[in-house]
Amino acid sequence: MMIVWEGLSAIGDSRALLPLVTVLAVFLPAMHRPLLRRWTVAIIAVAGATLASKIAFMGWGLGVESLDFTGISGHAAMSSAVYPVALWLLASGRSQRAWNWALAGMMLAMAIAISRFPLKAHSPSEILSGLGLGIVASIWVLRRSQALGQTLAVRIRTVVLAIVAAIGLPFLLADLHTHDLVKAAAKALSGRERALDRHDLRNHASPTDQRY
Repeated sequence: MMIVWEGLSAIGDSRALLPLVTVLAVFLPAMHRPLLRRWTVAIIAVAGATLASKIAFMGWGLGVESLDFTGISGHAAMSSAVYPVALWLLASGRSQRAWNWALAGMMLAMAIAISRFPLKAHSPSEILSGLGLGIVASIWVLRRSQALGQTLAVRIRTVVLAIVAAIGLPFLLADLHTHDLVKAAAKALSGRERALDRHDLRNHASPTDQRY
């Protein structure tokens, strides 16, 4: 079962999601540009909130011990901001039920989010906050898109290219881990010798300890 959780987690990695979004965006027809602008804003907002919450804890100890919260789950947040919109675009012009595809994207994002729990990457509060943030973002992006749902948005060759990019880039960047980059940013910004972790939250680490 662990291999299933690891597989789900892999397709929720930013190294897979961002290339997928980039390819879809580049080849999106002009009539979908308003949606693309909203999607871009939504992804930036979700990524920014997630990053800020992680740095706030790693750098300054701003977490919630009672909820075991050390920052929003990036996999949950980004997956639920990307997959509902991506699958809606895939179905647009091919199916009368494009919104069902968006719901399928939400279900996929939920499965990805759940995978983070058995992998011991996040607590329930971190997963739920990420899901909530991303789903709200997807709904905001798609809220005015019903009228465009009968127009072909994504061609098959674009889908293939997006999948290749989403699969290929993580292999090319196998040594790049976004969590390590976040830790480095937290240390640089806060002046800590090491980033705080969940152990520090549970042991009431002082936000002022271990600075240069």
